[in-house]
Parts: sequence; structure tokens; C-alpha cells
Amino acid sequence: MKLIKAARGTKDIFGEDAVKYTYISKTAQEIFESYGYTFIKTPIFEETDLFKRGIGEGTDVVEKEMYTFKDRGDRSLTLRPENTASVVRSYLENAIYGKEDVTKYYYNGSMFRYERPQAGRQREFNQIGVEVLGESSPILDAEVIAMSYSLLEKLGITDLEVHINSVGTNASRTKYREMLLNFLEPMKEELCEDCRMRMEKNPLRVLDCKVDKCKELTKDAPSIIDSLNEEERAHYETVKKYLDIFGVKYVEDSRLVRGLDYYSSTVYEIVTNKLGAQGTVLGGGRYDNLLKQLGDKDIPAVGFAAGVERMMMLLEDYPKNNPDVYVAWLGENTQEFGLKIAKILRDNGIKTFVDFNSKGMKSHMKKADKLAVKYCIIVGEDEMNKDVVVLKDFSARTQEEMSLEKAIEIIKK
Repeated sequence: MKLIKAARGTKDIFGEDAVKYTYISKTAQEIFESYGYTFIKTPIFEETDLFKRGIGEGTDVVEKEMYTFKDRGDRSLTLRPENTASVVRSYLENAIYGKEDVTKYYYNGSMFRYERPQAGRQREFNQIGVEVLGESSPILDAEVIAMSYSLLEKLGITDLEVHINSVGTNASRTKYREMLLNFLEPMKEELCEDCRMRMEKNPLRVLDCKVDKCKELTKDAPSIIDSLNEEERAHYETVKKYLDIFGVKYVEDSRLVRGLDYYSSTVYEIVTNKLGAQGTVLGGGRYDNLLKQLGDKDIPAVGFAAGVERMMMLLEDYPKNNPDVYVAWLGENTQEFGLKIAKILRDNGIKTFVDFNSKGMKSHMKKADKLAVKYCIIVGEDEMNKDVVVLKDFSARTQEEMSLEKAIEIIKK
């Protein structure tokens, strides 16, 4: 019988990867909640129109990468390729704007895009992110960038560079679009096929092309900053000012436009040279137009998303999540006693491993060593009859007979 394997572009997360994933998720939760964010979980699929209207029909995501299907009611549904549109849909559908002035969400979950699988980029991938709805202050933009940088710092991920830009509002982008088209027109036939299509639908996306020849041809493209009006410039300057105050070093990158159409004003990415071509670890920005597009509401918003798999690749030092104690019971009559001890240890918040099969002392020690525990509690018939345990400390290379209460006290220290 042929073994069924995971679908191409999907991966099981287990073992050390599962430890990394859990550590990243817990660290992100702690940081986000310290800033006043609350958790939101959105459905894994949505009506297709949500992403067409939200992300933009001219984007690679909508045109090439979405997993779209018809359900039995002939409705077009799509596995979410990103989570911002879903969070905004939930916010509008549940009229959260009428219940609170500012809403701060964080999320964690699977996204889906039909791409060529490679290191750090799968067809099912995981993102951690935040969305803030209802606040237009540029100080918030800077705080969100600083918070995302703090997350990566807390995880011990180094050699990072923050790239920032402003893509303005619809009016300034219309002005810039004409300047960019004038610049691109003479080289149109030399650009890749995708970029020639982007020129028709959204010329700014040409600046986001990853093809080396296109990057070289457009290296002297005009900067969108020159098209910003006075208010947009002031917003951008304030973001930079507060990044300085928050101690975040950054690089101004006039080519940075992000890959989704809903962005406006501030955009940013945090990149590393440790992942080769897939150097972006985290990115986001302001999307004040999206709520207008999806719900006809003039409500400002800003957020970011981080690729969990890419953070896992960069993670070097993390808690290994090994058991604290191994319970070794010797002889058939002591199994019940050993299991009772294991329960008491767990009730005291001590991570405990117990083997259900009868083993000799040598086999128990070999298993305890493999699990890299610090302590082993040994119980034989003598210990059971005296209602004591033997506590073995592997790091100190000592063992001593004592009450279980005393053993728990030592282990907790």
C-alpha cells in the first residue's frame, strides 16, 4: 500500500520545530499583551470577494496564489492568504467601531498561497501579527514598528535591518504613478512579463519585483517621497522622529511598497541577510483605505505580520522544554506508587516523565539521560514501604533519600 505523504508545500511541525514554534508564539503573546492587545481568531476561509476587494485584483496574491474553490452551495471561497482583510471583516461585521475607540488585536495561524515551495516559504505557512483599528497617530506607526522589532530582539534574532517608506494617500500615489510610468515607458520591453502587466494595473508594484534585471533597470526610479503632500510628509517625519526616540535604527527605502494594494502612508519591513532571497522576516504598515473599501468606513488602521517559519530558521537560543524530573520505579509492585508520585509532582507544576514499562536501573538512567532531565526520583519497594524517595541530581552527581515534600522543594529551587 502506497504511503500517503503531506501535500507539496506543507510541512508537519513537530519535535524541535514544535518547541521553537511554541516559544515564538508564547513570546509574541507576552509582548503583545503587555502593549494592551487581545487575541482574535478568524475563520481559515472567507468569501473570495473579501480578498479581491481588500488585497487588490492586480496583486500577485489574488491573480496567481490564492487557493479558491466552490462549496456545495456554489459559493466561491478562498483559504486566507493573509489575515488583515479577515480581521477588518470581523471588525466591521461585529460593529466593533461602535463599542470602542481603538481596537488592538493580535493573531497567530495558518495562511495559504500557491507558491513554489522553498526554505522559509511554503504553501501553508504561519503568521503572527497585530492590527490596530481606530487610531491615525504617526506615533502609533512608530510604536508598532518598535514593538515588532522588540519581538525579534526578545527572540534573540540579530543582524536585522528596519526599512521604512511612505506610499502616501490615493492622491499622492496618482501623482507619483504618472511620474513612474514616464520613467518606465522607455524600458517597458526590457522588463519581465509580470512587470509589463503591473505597469497596466499598478505600476508601483514594479518596484517590488524580485527579478534582478528589473531591479537594475529601475534602480534610478523617482522616489514617491517627492510626491507626498505637506500633511503626508509631516506624518512620515513624525514616524521617523519617534523611531529615533524608541531607539530603533532604520533605513529609508524608496523602493519599498509592499505587495498588497491596501497599504497607505507608512510601510516597513524588517529584513535579514541570513535567509538569502527570502530576507523579509516581518512587514506591515498603515492601511487607512481598507475599511473604506470593505465597509465604507473612514477608520484608520495599522499593523504587521511576521512569518513564523522564517523566525524559526533564525532562532538560535530557546528553552528546550525538557521534563524537569524522570520518575524511575523499580519492581512491579512499585508502579502504582511511582505514578502517584508523578501526579503529585505535576500538581506542583513540575514537568514529569514516567515510563509505563518495567525497566532496570541502567535502562531508566539511559532514558533519563536521553531526556536531559536535571533530576531523577527513584522508588523501589524499600522507598515505598518507608514512604520516601531517592532524589538523584544529575548536575551535582549526588543522590539522597528524603521525603517527597523535601524533594519537591529542592526541585522547585
